[in-house]
Amino acid sequence: MKDYIDEFIQVSKEASVIGGSILKENFKKIKNRDIELKSEKDFVTYVDRLSEERVRDFILSKFEDHAFLGEEDGIIGNKDSEFVWIVDPLDGTKNYINGFEIFAVSVALKRGEELIAGSIYIPMLDKLYWCGKGKGAYLNGERIRVSDRPVKRAIISTGFPFRNIEELDRYLLAFKEAMIRFSAVRRPGAAAVDLALTAEGVFDGFFEMKLSVWDIAAGVLLIKEAGGIFTNFDGTEELDGNVVAGPKHIYEVLYQIVEKHLR
Repeated sequence: MKDYIDEFIQVSKEASVIGGSILKENFKKIKNRDIELKSEKDFVTYVDRLSEERVRDFILSKFEDHAFLGEEDGIIGNKDSEFVWIVDPLDGTKNYINGFEIFAVSVALKRGEELIAGSIYIPMLDKLYWCGKGKGAYLNGERIRVSDRPVKRAIISTGFPFRNIEELDRYLLAFKEAMIRFSAVRRPGAAAVDLALTAEGVFDGFFEMKLSVWDIAAGVLLIKEAGGIFTNFDGTEELDGNVVAGPKHIYEVLYQIVEKHLR
């Protein structure tokens, strides 16, 4: 398998840049008539769909026997394959619609239950992150690692549970404790970006609840390959949408917080 991981990484990198080029080309061109409501407070545009289509076509042209799981169209290709590409063609759609430059394309490959390759591209910053199982994590060709800042200086990233307002009171208790125990808390609005910046050591940790697998698949592998820890709120690595991640000393504090308030 290791003989093929470099090829998988390369395809994931190229795919995320293909999607990112669509996002750049259409940035600040979205009109109100282009925005559709998927569910309450959750939007989609033709850009999400076009990015996913281009990424999917590229990946399946390289690996026609693989499966493809995208946010917009679900699973396509060989549904019996042990290889599944997991793609968010535009993570941070609300940011994108409003002209805020923080959004990304996330591409990951899973073999069975194991993530083995992935990339995240932040188009407006021209930052391309990639990783492979046992291969390390990289940003634009340079090796990256999670931070070593002490807890009192750490900046934590998070996301608000806008799809699950019933969880807001519990979440705000965790948010408050994170504000007290760490230096600051930030909320960029795109989980893939949060995870990439945590892997890079810009942020020192990340927690969020009730995400989708395409939001986090590439990012959690990036964290692990950058020397960090990822688990869900139960302390396992199952991709159930709940995330706690960061270097060991930050992760341990964050996990105490989510275990206390969010489990």
